Amino acid sequence: MKASDLVAEVQRIVYKADYSGDADYSSTDILKIINRGRTKIAGGGERQHNNAKLPPLPDLLTSATVTATTTSNSVAMPATYQRGLQRVNITGSDKLKKYTNLQKMLDRYEFETGTPEAYCIKGKTLWYAPMPLSSTSLTVYFHKYPTDLVIAAAVVGPPAVAAIDDVPAEIPEHLQSDLLVNFTCREIYKEIESGMDMNNPDTTKHDAWFQMATTDLERELGPADGEAENVEDDYLTEDNIS
Repeated sequence: MKASDLVAEVQRIVYKADYSGDADYSSTDILKIINRGRTKIAGGGERQHNNAKLPPLPDLLTSATVTATTTSNSVAMPATYQRGLQRVNITGSDKLKKYTNLQKMLDRYEFETGTPEAYCIKGKTLWYAPMPLSSTSLTVYFHKYPTDLVIAAAVVGPPAVAAIDDVPAEIPEHLQSDLLVNFTCREIYKEIESGMDMNNPDTTKHDAWFQMATTDLERELGPADGEAENVEDDYLTEDNIS
């Protein structure tokens, strides 16, 4: 569904309400809210009733390189990183072992230097060990932020510029309206109905429809892909080996 169609659908719904005439939401304002919704959905959604976060959107999986230096055990992830680090490789070579506990990794490789063998992600920082003897390129595989949708008219040149009307391709087509239109209407009605002596009926209605759409998306995506967990070194003790 084109960005302009999403905006038009939001305008059709919002401006038919009797009490919304004073609300001034331009196409640009609406598109910003739509893009904010995409970022929230890609990040796991705003689930209610203790529902689990949405799995990462497969079409946002990407890779990039970062550099492990000789002076630090950590490096910032690329600015496009949102969630779901899948794996880390020495570029063109071996895969690094994943640790979920940073302290365990640092204890295991304390004072060691050499080719990185392990990593642990904390927030947007990638920790690795051992510390390399020379700068080492690491390839990281992760889910990125969605790129903002753009609507732009054609420009007569020179040079001529074609019209742009982006599509939120990271979301299955049959759920694009249910998710993004209802998210945007909810956010707009939240402002319109704020302070009104009522139970915010339109906010509640569109929020319920948005939540139902996130459940549909969850079913569509299936279980999140996860990297196989490592058997930690300290697990292999006499008590654990039969």
